[in-house]
Amino acid sequence: MAEYASLKGMKKNEIKNLTSIAYETIKNSIINNEIKPGDHLSETIIAQTLGMSRTPIREAIKILQSEDLVEVHNGVGIFIKHVTIKDIYELFEVRAALECTALRSAMENITEGEINQMEEKWIDLKNRADLGEEIDLDEIAHWDNELHSLIVRKCNNNYLIDIMSSIKLKVLRFQRMSAKSLGNEKDTINQHLEILKLLKERDIDKLSQLLRIHIKKAGENIANNPDWNY
Repeated sequence: MAEYASLKGMKKNEIKNLTSIAYETIKNSIINNEIKPGDHLSETIIAQTLGMSRTPIREAIKILQSEDLVEVHNGVGIFIKHVTIKDIYELFEVRAALECTALRSAMENITEGEINQMEEKWIDLKNRADLGEEIDLDEIAHWDNELHSLIVRKCNNNYLIDIMSSIKLKVLRFQRMSAKSLGNEKDTINQHLEILKLLKERDIDKLSQLLRIHIKKAGENIANNPDWNY
């Protein structure tokens, strides 16, 4: 009762903000693989760690459950959702189909300036890699996400955008499970430069084929991780 009494003086916006903080904290820990599939989540420990009551934690858990990142078993507890190799192949198969569909209308909407700006980033990565610099995998993952997000964001299908948004967290989570999810540094940089080249040339057929292969390969890299134990 003391917990609920302490909430009486709080405004709804304050509780909402606490829920947002709890959600972002737990979500990022899951995506970054800091808490592993199958791990148990304790509302009490999370609340103590974040210095808040259990109510916003419960609300955050509900959101994470709706996003299929956690499982709630009544009378047992809350657990991080397990991942199977089948999950990975199915997700990346759907992702490839959706992005290739998005590409059809996005190609008309992506400007030359946007392509050039993106290309500059990948050329910089290539130049640094060619000089022998070890490129941070998080940096490559960031620009990979930016390029794929551009294609989806620029398509004319709002339903497709919503679906891609709903699976985005899972894609990020699966990528983080394998440090080599994007493959060899130089190979993946060259692949992205080729995607941008075909995008600039507006070659829809070749680009669709390359994009599908590129996404399928990313899924295979994750599934074939020798350290896979999820």
